[in-house]
Amino acid sequence: MLHLRTSDANRQPPAEGSYVPDPGLISFELDPALDFQAPLLRAGHDYWNRIRDGRDVPLRRSVDPLTMPPGLLSHVLLIDVVQAPKLRFRWRLIGTHVTEALGRDMTGAWWDDIYRPDVIAALSTGPLEALRTGRPVRTLGRAPLDSHSFMSSENMDAPLSSDGSAIDMIMVVTLFEGMG
Repeated sequence: MLHLRTSDANRQPPAEGSYVPDPGLISFELDPALDFQAPLLRAGHDYWNRIRDGRDVPLRRSVDPLTMPPGLLSHVLLIDVVQAPKLRFRWRLIGTHVTEALGRDMTGAWWDDIYRPDVIAALSTGPLEALRTGRPVRTLGRAPLDSHSFMSSENMDAPLSSDGSAIDMIMVVTLFEGMG
């Protein structure tokens, strides 16, 4: 597994009396072997394979909440991928499991508008690998919740395409654990 950790660059001190999770502690381990531990992640991978319908990469329009396994939709995130003039990611959809775990909804936001470069580098571990290979990838994430606890996640990042060839969306299935 590849382990990525955000850098200490550009770190700013928190306001006095407040706790700001240290983005330098956000990390993701890359597991291209797809050794899913959570049944939900296996179900997400099976769903991605089913909607491929014989293609290398499923079409974006094949993602249908009505055909997803029960309980999957709240764990799904969709990331728009724009390749030109520079690579950018935007949260198209963020499932309620994620918004409730994080206490915010960033749907519609461009990553480079809301995250520092070191945070983008960590968060993009899975999406970049899915873009590079055209295949799903498993990541294990870890991020601080507050000054005393962490939350862990098991994730699947899988490519989608509008036209059947160019990857322009990543479907992520995320399961958070250890909150609190």
